[in-house]
Amino acid sequence: MHQIEQRRVDKFWLKLIERPAVFLALVVIGLGMLPVAVWLDLRAISDASLQSQAIDLDQTISKIRTYYAQNIISRVQNAPGDITPTHEYHDTPGGIPIPATLSIELGEVIGGNARNLKYRFVSDLPFTGRADHKLTPFEEKALADFRKSRDPDDIEIGYLGSLFSRKIQIASPVMLGASCVACHNSHAESPKTDWKEGDVRGIQAITISQPIAENLWSFKYLLLYFATAGAIGAAVTALQWHQATRLHSMNQDLGQANTEIAHLNAQLKSENLRLGAEIEVARQIQMMVLPTKDELGGIHQLEIAAFMEPADEVGGDYYDVLQLDDRVKIGIGDVTGHGLESGVLMLMVQSVAVALQERGPSDPRQFLTSLNSAICRNIKRTKTDKHLTLSFLDFETDKVTLSGQHEELIVLKPDGGCEVIDTVDLGFPIGLDEDIAPFIETRELAFASGDIIVLYTDGVTEAESPDGELFGLDRLVDSARAHNTPSATRVLEGILADLKAHIGTQVVHDDITLLVIRHT
Repeated sequence: MHQIEQRRVDKFWLKLIERPAVFLALVVIGLGMLPVAVWLDLRAISDASLQSQAIDLDQTISKIRTYYAQNIISRVQNAPGDITPTHEYHDTPGGIPIPATLSIELGEVIGGNARNLKYRFVSDLPFTGRADHKLTPFEEKALADFRKSRDPDDIEIGYLGSLFSRKIQIASPVMLGASCVACHNSHAESPKTDWKEGDVRGIQAITISQPIAENLWSFKYLLLYFATAGAIGAAVTALQWHQATRLHSMNQDLGQANTEIAHLNAQLKSENLRLGAEIEVARQIQMMVLPTKDELGGIHQLEIAAFMEPADEVGGDYYDVLQLDDRVKIGIGDVTGHGLESGVLMLMVQSVAVALQERGPSDPRQFLTSLNSAICRNIKRTKTDKHLTLSFLDFETDKVTLSGQHEELIVLKPDGGCEVIDTVDLGFPIGLDEDIAPFIETRELAFASGDIIVLYTDGVTEAESPDGELFGLDRLVDSARAHNTPSATRVLEGILADLKAHIGTQVVHDDITLLVIRHT
């Protein structure tokens, strides 16, 4: 689902890149919306400020009127004298304004010279001698709400204006106190004579205007910032557009290249399948030329157990059991590296060794010399740089003749004794020099009934644990001695179990070959 959405987004941007006019319009709209958003925030701040001012002014006038009614009017009414509270105090000797008149005139004083402030002290029931008050829809609604709630702390707020000019209206109830009720019920011009304490007589309304557009230049630094940011944004957008266009062109070229690569990959896959098949054939051939179980079990007086595991499809390790009449020759070797070339060289060695066993010299030194000559000729033909270590063991009734250079030979005795035979002085790597006769030596070893010989390649001793520790010759010898039993198969299985436990999860980097030969 996420990949589908991503592809939709990619298609959208590709279409947008191909329509520069639409992209430019979107950029302009995006840049223009930023000052609009800031302007709306400023208007919200202005509304909050106007509301606070209107409420403060409303409460101030109400407190002044309350103070005047409680501390002046009440004292005048309770004290005999010539001072008379009246709304016609201008025409009455000794007259003073009643609280309502004071509020009206105080509002006129406060808002008289201010264009943005308007104060109204109005009622839908004016005195008979006064003109009717024409209430606005806002004032009518506020008066109706106040008479319904009868809450002295109630307040009504309304907003007028446009994006560039704002007005706030505040209305609060004018409620009659005890002294006000007595006056209004007894006044000759009162429209009602059944007023009660807590009745809503009218409303006090305040309107404050804020012409935001006239103060636009007050935001000169902000406007300058927007202009600079817009210019930078336009430059960055142009650069991004240029880069996007280049990337689009590069993506088209890359798409074409990917198509060509896909075609080449298809050809390579076909070639790999062919090579894989050829390698599988080579592996099958290599496995086929190894001694069978029947061959290993048919050697007189010898019990042989063998194991080979290539690191790649085709290995470079060699072992074979060659028998002609009563002559038994066992070889083990290790071609440098592993893989197809090493496997091919191993097959060459196997073929030459079989031919020499049947028609070649029986002398171990001459056998190795002849085999080396044949292998050197084949290496020159194939132009490879491979060579191998190779040792042979020629078995007789109670002895074995060892020739050639390879890994150490391990001999186990029935009484628990163990001997490690070094082969470094018995030969020379096969395939490096055409004449190795001066380097070939032999060594005769006693091989009585019950004795066991262990042969191996360096894939065994150089096998690594997950921590990088090698299995090593000492651990191999200890394992062989620990599993020394009258069975070549059990000795082989025990050593392999220890080896695999040491390797664990580590990757095997070299071919592993192990032979156990027991004199029955």
